[in-house]
Amino acid sequence: MSEARVQKIEVAGNRLAYQTIGNGPAVLLAFHGFGQSSQVFKGLEVTLGNQYTIFAVDLFFHGESQYRNNQLLTKTVWQQLIGTFLQEKNIDRFALMGFSLGGRFALATVEAFADQLDQLILIAPDGITRSVWYQLATASGPGRWLFRYFLQHLTALNRLGHLLTRLRLLNRTAMRFAELSLGTPEQRERVYQSWTQFRLISPDLAHIAAILNNNAIRIHFFTGAFDRIVPGSYILPLSKRLQHYELTVLRTGHNRLTELTAEQLRQ
Repeated sequence: MSEARVQKIEVAGNRLAYQTIGNGPAVLLAFHGFGQSSQVFKGLEVTLGNQYTIFAVDLFFHGESQYRNNQLLTKTVWQQLIGTFLQEKNIDRFALMGFSLGGRFALATVEAFADQLDQLILIAPDGITRSVWYQLATASGPGRWLFRYFLQHLTALNRLGHLLTRLRLLNRTAMRFAELSLGTPEQRERVYQSWTQFRLISPDLAHIAAILNNNAIRIHFFTGAFDRIVPGSYILPLSKRLQHYELTVLRTGHNRLTELTAEQLRQ
């Protein structure tokens, strides 16, 4: 396996970091999940590296990408970054892969570049169904203040989480995922920044469905039969609008989906 090197592009003071993996004839842009980085896609070199040249991108507040703008991240800014990247790399046609949080950024990319897209691979994609907890934590000033308070008072947050679990308002897997994601001050700051700064990266499902239906794009959803973080039902607000798509349900939870999806795609 070759050694991937982190490279960067800068647009309006914002830095987007990425790794180039594989050397196949087709181009694949890959966006990772929360708490990960482009490093998570290195294993794709073995499974997909002969089919694709994979540009694995660090999302902001992850890896080596840096968002320096004082304003909220918008789809327009994101699309400008991707447009600059495609121009610099002389990429005309490409495929997209988005896992979990990365699915939201993949869909934002679809909205601007559908006419250049050959394939869309969404793996337990975030953003199609918005959780009630995400809405409460980010949609209003008081909600964001309360969200920050609980992140700064972890004992109170744990007590609330366990209460919600006992009341069956929060499943145990999600509670465990939260505990693992909030273990350090750095992790808690990343959660706050990602949840609040990305709140405008919200897919326009009607628009996305229309352009997917009107373009010859292969659409493939991968979900986990035992995934309690982004359950398979979360794709329905988009999939029910589509005239064509493929769905593969893998017998796994959330964390192994990228690895198992790559094996399926190689087959």
